[in-house]
Amino acid sequence: MNLHDILLKLLPEILPRRAQDAIKGKELIRLVRERLGDTYSDGTLRTHFSLIALEEESCLARIPGGQGYYLKPEAGVPQPTLQELLTEPNTRDDTPQHRALALAVRLYDVTGLGVFAFPVGEESWLHPDLVAVHWPAGERGDDGAYIMLPDECRAPAYRAICISSSQGNEEELRRSFFRALSCGSWAQETELLILGHEAEQAATALLRQAERFGVGLRCLSASGIPETLPRAEELLRMPRQELEQLLLSIPSICLAEPRCNPALFSANHVSPQLQAVLHWAEQCVMRGRVEPYERCIAAV
Repeated sequence: MNLHDILLKLLPEILPRRAQDAIKGKELIRLVRERLGDTYSDGTLRTHFSLIALEEESCLARIPGGQGYYLKPEAGVPQPTLQELLTEPNTRDDTPQHRALALAVRLYDVTGLGVFAFPVGEESWLHPDLVAVHWPAGERGDDGAYIMLPDECRAPAYRAICISSSQGNEEELRRSFFRALSCGSWAQETELLILGHEAEQAATALLRQAERFGVGLRCLSASGIPETLPRAEELLRMPRQELEQLLLSIPSICLAEPRCNPALFSANHVSPQLQAVLHWAEQCVMRGRVEPYERCIAAV
């Protein structure tokens, strides 16, 4: 049996089961050596860990940025969505990925954008982590719904947003950038939101690519993000004033504004995951009123 297959059999027995208990590569090597001895070098083991973590069906999950390893949730058992955490906050633990996504949702929705989140854990190159909708001009009705002004009922504009917590790893950060570029090819605007300590310093390496491709770069640079944030459901329920105080405590900078691409597109020419959101938004504009949608988790 080769080392790859040996590790696939061994890792489920020694990996921690929760992301918050993730262990560093050095500790994982020590645990593997307790079972396998000194047959393989540290470099060989680290290389295999990295390769296995990239395999979609493997048992090994890595904290973004390569700062720790843990046991990937069982195949076929999806991560809870933000909607599930919001409606059933005590049924499952959330993860740093949930918290990062929830923070991003609130970051954009307080500016008046409609925000839609895709399921946590689905790292797709076909759809972004978030879609933010620029609605035509309007105002809140008596029932709290957003009503578009009759003369302003034109097509909405979309911003595709990907989130990265990999600022400590230049290769992973560049991968996140080009994933954002791929996921946002259909939208009028594309943005990469980078979370974590020294995010601004890490993101400056991407400025040339951002300028060339028109991708926005926004950084929330603080130690402990997203691990030390409140739970995802707390972030989503947090009153606006309290949320604004939290956001003020996190250094934020926009290194590059997304460049607007006015090109028109058809919902029939995007991935199936996006078609439902785009069709819903278009129907809202036709009615002149923003109606609820099951994937809209903006707390407005």
